[in-house]
Amino acid sequence: MFKHVKDMEYTVHVDCPDPRFANLLLEQFGGPHGELKAAMQYMSQSLGCNDPKIRDLLQDIAAEEMSHLEMVGEAIAMLLGPTDKVAKDFPAIHMALLSGGPLLTNSMGIPWTGSYIESTGDIYADLSSDSTAELRAKLIYERLLQQTDDAGVKDMVRFLLSREESHNFSFMQAIGTLQGKGVDKDFRDSRFSKKYMNMSTGEGDFRGPWNQGNGIQYEENPNEKYGGPAKYGKDRGADASGEVAPGYTDHNRNNPQYSQPNPSQGKPQSPTTMH
Repeated sequence: MFKHVKDMEYTVHVDCPDPRFANLLLEQFGGPHGELKAAMQYMSQSLGCNDPKIRDLLQDIAAEEMSHLEMVGEAIAMLLGPTDKVAKDFPAIHMALLSGGPLLTNSMGIPWTGSYIESTGDIYADLSSDSTAELRAKLIYERLLQQTDDAGVKDMVRFLLSREESHNFSFMQAIGTLQGKGVDKDFRDSRFSKKYMNMSTGEGDFRGPWNQGNGIQYEENPNEKYGGPAKYGKDRGADASGEVAPGYTDHNRNNPQYSQPNPSQGKPQSPTTMH
């Protein structure tokens, strides 16, 4: 259930209209890194999550992102100023013509779309995506700060930027409680999970914690060790070593209503011959 509280989470104040900046601010209203995207992404993820702690986190932040959408929208409307009569070179002419207020587009007029939403059903993968989304939003706000001298607008942007930092911290801390779960667990028993393949030639190969230590094996010229001409032999089969065996189920899937089909039930049907 949602209620509309008629107070802002943080007071929005605009010193004077600035339609040019209003157009730029659309990036955080209807853009791919904006507040609506964040709210819809976290809410969608929460509905497929059966961990009550993570579900509560996602829904709290989703609700706050809707508050931020309201703040950004109010700021855009005030920055536009009166739109009943505008000059031909008005910097935000599309908003003046179509709505007199913010549109669900980014700053270049590209419409908001549900394809911005990333929701996989895996808590670890989703929270990793969410923490990165907060950093991208923070980056946009940092760049927007450089494009206005309005003290009230800058104050609002600094508040929103700080909240992105807070959300990123919350997501990162939640990820820390999920080590070894979801997609963070080792994939099968493959020996290739801990290898770094050096695919570069010439000078400039660098080493660091991403390709050494932590059980990682550094492979030079992996094609010479593992490659060669393609060999079309017999498939190892699902019950072979290193493959997912029949009857495999993903017990960490988030949606408890999901029913994993059991491939061990019944015998495979012979393909029907087409005439």
